[in-house]
Amino acid sequence: MARMAFLRPAVSAGLVGGVVMLYLAAVGLVQSFLEREVLTGYLTLGRLMLAVPPLILGYWIAGRKDTAPRQVVSGLVAGAAAGALFAAGFLVASALSPQIRDVLIRITSQLLGFIGFGLDPVLGAAANLVAAAGLGLLGAVGRTLPVRIRRPLVAGTGAVILISMAEPFLRPRLLEDLADFSRWLYMDHGLSVPGAAVIFVIGAAIAAAWSPLRATARRRLAAADPGARRLVPWVAALALIAFLYTLPVIAGSFLSQVLVLVGLYVLLGLGLNIVVGFAGLLDLGYVAFYAVGAYFTGLLTSPVSSLGLGLSFWVALPIVVLGAAMVGLFVGAPVLRLRGDYLAIVTLGFGEIARVLFLSDALRPWFGGVQGIIRIPEMIGAGGAYTLPLIGEVSGPAATYYPLVGFCAVAAFVAWRLKHSRTGRAWNAMREDEDVAQATGVSIVNYKLLAFAMGAAVGCLGGAVYATHLQSVFPGAFSIQVSITALAVVIVGGMGSIPGMILGALALIGLPELMREFAEFRLLVYGAVLVLMMLVRPEGLFPDMARRRELHEGEDVEGEDAGTFGDESVTRGAAPSQA
Repeated sequence: MARMAFLRPAVSAGLVGGVVMLYLAAVGLVQSFLEREVLTGYLTLGRLMLAVPPLILGYWIAGRKDTAPRQVVSGLVAGAAAGALFAAGFLVASALSPQIRDVLIRITSQLLGFIGFGLDPVLGAAANLVAAAGLGLLGAVGRTLPVRIRRPLVAGTGAVILISMAEPFLRPRLLEDLADFSRWLYMDHGLSVPGAAVIFVIGAAIAAAWSPLRATARRRLAAADPGARRLVPWVAALALIAFLYTLPVIAGSFLSQVLVLVGLYVLLGLGLNIVVGFAGLLDLGYVAFYAVGAYFTGLLTSPVSSLGLGLSFWVALPIVVLGAAMVGLFVGAPVLRLRGDYLAIVTLGFGEIARVLFLSDALRPWFGGVQGIIRIPEMIGAGGAYTLPLIGEVSGPAATYYPLVGFCAVAAFVAWRLKHSRTGRAWNAMREDEDVAQATGVSIVNYKLLAFAMGAAVGCLGGAVYATHLQSVFPGAFSIQVSITALAVVIVGGMGSIPGMILGALALIGLPELMREFAEFRLLVYGAVLVLMMLVRPEGLFPDMARRRELHEGEDVEGEDAGTFGDESVTRGAAPSQA
């Protein structure tokens, strides 16, 4: 028995995988995509959903430090355990099919036939067991391969799945300019076999060449003279600017709208990151600052608002930012003595108070009540259109995209400067331990109020852009869901990490918008991704070094930081040298 103890984690992981497979089938995800092609004629999305859990389990369980034979056996056992549980569920559903549909309406005879490969239920269950065990074995074998082989295989497979899933928005774009290529690449909403083969080769080649090219570039950069090394960041910045400048032209109208949504949450994430990531103040009512920015912009710029000033957006913007900062001070003042959960509950209350006030009949003469504020003018240009060099006339979502990118850049620069200033060190000390920070001379009151004011000033920019983009403001747009999503962007991106806010917004806002096929299951997938993220990588996609040290205390994480912008001088328990 002791010799077989190494299989216990594999069995446990396999049972979890089996539950995942049953859940995917029971909630209707598999049923909804039975005929959605991934590789036309060979693989559908429904079949892929059932194949991925045992494959990933085998790959993951084989990652434990052990001998290669034990790794392979563990993968096989994990896949078999998942397949056994799924097969048992399939047999129960087949035997109780009429009765079980009264509770789980998505378990149809069509779904059961698909799961059982059109065979007798017993044979279908056996086929699922064998298939899951084989997939677990395949994942484990792939994990035991050398990195130089494994990485290209994984990258090529991922590229095929990604390009296939991108068909709903990528194919119409290709049809505009590359119709023949689009018809060659896609067939019946899935990749053609030649197209999949080419995509796989390209993805694998890029992955295989990436590490050698990166090592060569680093060696050459290290051997270059100081002047050339100083030139590299400027060249990279110019390349990034050129890419962002031409992106709406390449992406088209739909993707430009997605980029605008991502940019709004980048602003919200950067602002909330100051409050939560830097200062450690859990704010669940951040939507209040977003709403203040939108409503103040509407009041000052709309000719039909209660003020009727009809100011230009750029004239009104400083007033809006100053007003939002004052609101931040107003919200921060009553919560100075609160910490942790109590602070979260109170700020949640402030967010709901703001929404109710904007919705109320008492303030309807000012904010319009349910009808909101309309006829808000565009941010720039006549009729929302203007001309840019090399681009030409810009209108629609792209007209909002360019100034929004500028706002994001300014907010990121301000946040970066704050993080590495005396104020940022004080915030970090306060986040680690308020009592110790106060004992070293940090004014807790001043720095808490400053965090709320700065977070509000950045967050209101998102509301101002939102108001001019839609040219109207309604209270229903400022629910608690906005605060929760902004907080999720901060956590998934990496608390305290400025680049992490961009990645977090792309992952939580951009990808769901692109995957409109999953609209019915959006929150389900969203929640599953958050749970998986917190289990696998709790420090975030692009973590800050201090946060990474906290979550991996005792582990060697030096040199692995992906989220530090400049030198990180704050470690756990550190206090600022000056207050």
